[in-house]
Amino acid sequence: MKRREMLIGAAVTSAAGIATIAAVTQSTQALAQAVAPPASGGTLDRIIKEKKLRVTAEVTSPPFGILDRNNQPDGSEIETARQLAKDLGVELELVQVTGPQRIPALLAGRADIAISSLSITFDRAKTVMFAPPHGALSIVIAGPKKTQIRGAADMAGKKIGLTRATLEEASVPPIAPPGAQMVFFDDIAATMQAMVSGQVDAAGMSAFAAKSVGDRNPKAEVENKFTVRTAYYAAAVRPGDFDVLQFLRTWVFLNKHNGVLANIYKKYTEVALVDLPVM
Repeated sequence: MKRREMLIGAAVTSAAGIATIAAVTQSTQALAQAVAPPASGGTLDRIIKEKKLRVTAEVTSPPFGILDRNNQPDGSEIETARQLAKDLGVELELVQVTGPQRIPALLAGRADIAISSLSITFDRAKTVMFAPPHGALSIVIAGPKKTQIRGAADMAGKKIGLTRATLEEASVPPIAPPGAQMVFFDDIAATMQAMVSGQVDAAGMSAFAAKSVGDRNPKAEVENKFTVRTAYYAAAVRPGDFDVLQFLRTWVFLNKHNGVLANIYKKYTEVALVDLPVM
């Protein structure tokens, strides 16, 4: 081979090598940019800098949220929010809301995180991002002993109380037979009172809420008629708050394995926490 041809061949090989190196370099840079941590200034960064975490607090849904004897917020979800703030090393600000206000308050920026026994559903997942579940609940139809209901079919011809913007509102109507009348209330306290007073024949609510209203109104002889479904609830954040979501994922993982979440759950519900699914 002539020297000129050798030099041309070497030049071509060298150029190809340079092109390959450039392509690899560009690919590496692109990958680095893809996995690089987000710039400061996100919601989590603000929470840590301001040393304040705002969390929704629904205080009319025992055992998740109540007002204690001193009229102060208490309950399993309130305790969960306090533990989260403690682990973040920030002050907790509770933003009191009703059931229907939980997600709107979060989306409007009044709260950084919603921790108010928000069950994970398809509809809610369209508007907020859920962390892994940290608790579970059963939705039941409850009512006075005198009310004859053994299954969904027996709700025909009866008034069934439901709280707006809750899992029971989403779960009970689809199984209700023709002739069952759904009566809606703005908060669980109003639903409970309607059931105890006889304004409705029965009501859909969590098994915990049914136990609470039964314990406080023994003469009403409230009992669970049947279980509609069992669901899991979790903290929720605004779309795009991936920094907060990632912290919550880690937080739930650690506190699930060290027993903190199980202890909070049992303290307020008096039952053991079931095995929680992984998200």
